[in-house]
Amino acid sequence: MVKPARAKAIQVEVVLEEQANEVGPERGDKRQPQRWVAVASGAGALLFCLATYLLQLDRVVGMYVDDAWYVLLAKALATGQGYTLTNSPSQGILPLYPPAFPCLLSLVYRLAPQFPENVWLLKSISIAAMLGVGVTAYFYFVRERRLPPYVALGIAVATVISPPLIFFATATVMSECVFMLSQLLTIVVIERCLRAGKKGRGPYALLGAALASFAFLTRSIGIVLVVGTILYLLKERLLRTAVVFAAAVLLFVGPWTFYASMHAPTAEQQEEQGSYVVRSYLTQLRQSNAAEASLGTATVKDFAARVRLSTLRLMRSEVGFAFVAPLTDFLKGLSPRGGEIFVYSLSLIAIAGFISAARRRVTLAEIVVPLSLIIIVAWPWPPQRFVLPLAPFLIFYILMGVRLVHGLYQRLRQTTNFHAPWTAAAVVVWCAVAINTLSNVGNFLSLHGPPSERPKRVQSFEEVEAMFKWVRETIPQENVIATFNPALVHLYTGHKTIFPDDPTGNWNNWRRPGVRYLVFTPWHREPNFSPTESRYNVVYQSRSNQNLKVIDLGPESPGLP
Repeated sequence: MVKPARAKAIQVEVVLEEQANEVGPERGDKRQPQRWVAVASGAGALLFCLATYLLQLDRVVGMYVDDAWYVLLAKALATGQGYTLTNSPSQGILPLYPPAFPCLLSLVYRLAPQFPENVWLLKSISIAAMLGVGVTAYFYFVRERRLPPYVALGIAVATVISPPLIFFATATVMSECVFMLSQLLTIVVIERCLRAGKKGRGPYALLGAALASFAFLTRSIGIVLVVGTILYLLKERLLRTAVVFAAAVLLFVGPWTFYASMHAPTAEQQEEQGSYVVRSYLTQLRQSNAAEASLGTATVKDFAARVRLSTLRLMRSEVGFAFVAPLTDFLKGLSPRGGEIFVYSLSLIAIAGFISAARRRVTLAEIVVPLSLIIIVAWPWPPQRFVLPLAPFLIFYILMGVRLVHGLYQRLRQTTNFHAPWTAAAVVVWCAVAINTLSNVGNFLSLHGPPSERPKRVQSFEEVEAMFKWVRETIPQENVIATFNPALVHLYTGHKTIFPDDPTGNWNNWRRPGVRYLVFTPWHREPNFSPTESRYNVVYQSRSNQNLKVIDLGPESPGLP
């Protein structure tokens, strides 16, 4: 016998499901918006998003460190030096990074080879990718999820103008935006594959395999997309399609995987470069911190603590950050506890929305998202940037949760006529759009305001460029530089560079390639450099930023204490 509370919940789900079907594309022409209105709305939203990105585009590059590596590898490919770390004293060192994004950047580098004048063109790839995300997300949520167009458009716009994603597209040359587009396109194509007839699935399976392979070769976490698609096709009992997809992926990514394994950096090359850019992902997974090998290997207890803390961080920060970052930051500024409660509530609503969506039908997204989150919480690095490519789905689940709560509320009030079941969700998503827009306007005004009021990253970067100019004009080219941003220093100065991980332990390794100078640049952590600097000559130091400096270690230094 079904309990009354359970029966009511089932009735709510049935009613909401019926109304969801009524608001899809199959509705009658009388209740559909005119085609020209939909086209005009979409075009206006696209132009609005493009303007938002262009107005926040700056000339900063490499401050995230990883993006400097991408640019360096793109330059190496464009100039015919191959996919190697051209900054390293030894030649022929293969990087850890998969090659798709640097290859894409190298096409731009061939058209405009002058660095840093070509930075804005390099960033244009990410901007174009984000516009593609908006268009793809809209059609996905209308056609595959049967959402009303105004809700689908809200999800698309909220995703594209999310300040964190705008930052990655306009202030860095990172791969998040391109990966996000390739992942979303793969999901769309595979869903279309399922709807195709038996004879028509083959081309879609091949196209989906190509897109999934590109995603994997852009960011290695794309393996989740490959595995998730195979599991999804098997769940749908499409064994032949799954075999075609898997075989095509193997054909696309196999050559690079084999080449990378055959040319993996040797232990000596890893010691020379000293950076995570030459360490395997399995090695990094076992470390306490993926960027700092000197911190040692994580124990089982450390790994369990990492998963727990990363999961809590997702629940109390990253979900809200992906949806409406400005409001999250504002609430945490007023009250850290209140801000966390707000994000926890969003996370619980998103979980409810995920369950609601999965109860209707488990699509590819319902497999890829949880698998991705498992990898993210296990990885020894803050999860924020890894969560952002999942933003459209997280927003969708939040809205599904809002819709469910709204329906239950109406049921508790014994409302028999469920008016506009998506109204509450639409209000929430368009409020998020408004909040993100206000934040973007503030960022634009700050970026183009007086020099003293510009974002700190812009002010710092101008000081960094001044230091690089001094290094280029003062330090002889034969001197190797140890720096926490090896790729960026090499791009601006032409000097060979290595990463100073564990300066005390690696001093003997530095002496072999002829390291003479240590260059400090802004980074996402304090440098792991403990020796008393009074023993060494500080030959350059920024007046306004004491962390920007160049230290002469001396030609015959016996080592660091």
